[in-house]
Amino acid sequence: MGTTSTDVARPDGSAAHPEASPVGDRPGVEALARGVGALLAAAFGLTARLRHTRALHAVGVCGRGVLSVRPGPRSGVRVLDDAGPHPCAVRWSRATGRRRGRDVEGLAVRLDGAAAGDLLLASTGTGVLGRHLLTVRRTGRHGTLTTLLPLQTRRGSLLVRLDPDGGGESPPTAYRMLVAAPGRPWHERGRLTVTWSGEDCPRRHDPVGAPPVGAWTHPLWARLRDPSYEASQQVRARTEEPAGVDRSTGGVGASSLR
Repeated sequence: MGTTSTDVARPDGSAAHPEASPVGDRPGVEALARGVGALLAAAFGLTARLRHTRALHAVGVCGRGVLSVRPGPRSGVRVLDDAGPHPCAVRWSRATGRRRGRDVEGLAVRLDGAAAGDLLLASTGTGVLGRHLLTVRRTGRHGTLTTLLPLQTRRGSLLVRLDPDGGGESPPTAYRMLVAAPGRPWHERGRLTVTWSGEDCPRRHDPVGAPPVGAWTHPLWARLRDPSYEASQQVRARTEEPAGVDRSTGGVGASSLR
């Protein structure tokens, strides 16, 4: 960890995008971003120490997935430009870890191979504003997940969206993938299929320091998000097996994580 917005590291140690412009030419904005980032870091760090695990999304279930893509206009982002299939590790969770009641749904995707990198998605709406706003869902209900904040690419800013596409499994075993520029229509670009293990895992994700190859995080968002991720990850992640695991199939029942 410890990467900064102007030196975002790839998994192989190279810069995520060496041309990403710093925010240093706007000292007021940078100072505000650093200040808010420091406050978030303090809050996330304290929460992680009190919980003795992740500050958020402490209870989840992990699995393996495959993402198949229908390439569109070239973006410079390997996972969007290459049909794949792209193998990945996946973790589904609820933000507060509550087993019952409303909560924010989350999905972490770690792409392997040539497209390597992390994507974090959370439950949001789909409209021009709604795609940037978190929404809560009842236990056992699943819906649209987006990256909330856009990735930066050579074609401009892009958001990634996943919509459940299956028979009502919990968590879903298939998702439609869509992409859009902020404020623009969504375009379907692929499908993610997942085989869930029925168990959690201690894997951490870093969408700021290790986004998918060819993408990077806007410096302003990195200033806000990096400190809190680093503070939270100083506490080792514990694994807690979710309720409702169907051992006969290795899957997760609809009562999981309630």
